[in-house]
Amino acid sequence: MVARFWPLVLQAGVLLLALAGCICRAQSKNFKCSIINEAGFCFIENVHLDVSTNGIGGDSIQFPRHPTLLIKSGAIPYFGKDIFALLGNTKQLHVYNQTSIRNLFIPVTNLTEINVQRNGLLEFDVEPVDNRELKMLSIVHNGLVTVPRNIRFLVGLEKLYLYNNSLEYFDLEPLANASHSLKILSIYDNHIKTLDSRSALYFPKLQTLSLSKNKLTFVPYFEESFPAVTVVSLRKNPWNCGWLHTTMQYIEARKIQVVRKDAACRDRWISEICCTYTVLDFMFDRAAAQMRREQQLLRNVTHENRRLVETVHRLADDLHRLQSQLDQQQQPTSEKSISDARTGDDSV
Repeated sequence: MVARFWPLVLQAGVLLLALAGCICRAQSKNFKCSIINEAGFCFIENVHLDVSTNGIGGDSIQFPRHPTLLIKSGAIPYFGKDIFALLGNTKQLHVYNQTSIRNLFIPVTNLTEINVQRNGLLEFDVEPVDNRELKMLSIVHNGLVTVPRNIRFLVGLEKLYLYNNSLEYFDLEPLANASHSLKILSIYDNHIKTLDSRSALYFPKLQTLSLSKNKLTFVPYFEESFPAVTVVSLRKNPWNCGWLHTTMQYIEARKIQVVRKDAACRDRWISEICCTYTVLDFMFDRAAAQMRREQQLLRNVTHENRRLVETVHRLADDLHRLQSQLDQQQQPTSEKSISDARTGDDSV
């Protein structure tokens, strides 16, 4: 009876060994450039790495030693520290459309650029160690709903692109450590209702600010926070009309370029940018009108006071002149009286 089952046991053992060999071979991969284009991009295809947060383990995986890698297709559910460690001296990493990523963890590496787009990425995080090498981070056309607080450790960041995601809130505070290096901030085409900031936070080198296609009604401390901005995009937001009116005056006075404007508006527009007239705007306009009336009244009172002062000065001058004339008229009379008195004394 037992002898009949031995062939089956042997077959099962052989099958398990074959599967194990396939798995080992599957994870022992030496990726190569399928093509290197004129721009110097090394294209890598069919990169399938099912790596957990625990790391790669003993698997043998190699990427080309090339300064610019572009992973064109595959699936890397967890793109973490162990995979970044395999990139060697690569400076620019691009992970494009057909490469699925669910979680991205950015460690301190030699990379200066990371560009991740259309991967189905839901979240990312940053190693809590100051990273001065990474200059450009682009995570676009994905499904991000939050920006991690650890982005504060990207202290050398110059360009940040997070457009075409699902962000509803964006806080500028975590970018404070990069405030003196950040030049481009592009967060358009999200669902951002609140752009949070504080009065002492400013970005003296930021030149491009892209805010279009969100749900913003105002940007706090716009003039103070972005003194060097030369290009801004604002369209397709429900801006508060009062805020937009003041901000557009500043933008036009500084000759800041407004990229692409609203073609049509449901409510109002200011300088071809739509805004929403709300109860707050009504109260703002009423307060502004009252302030203008008070300012006009103050100007009128000031003008009348100036005229009154001028009249007083003129009267004082007239009085002084009359007093001088009176003194001159009285002086000959006094001299004649003295002369008559002396004549009388001589006759006696």
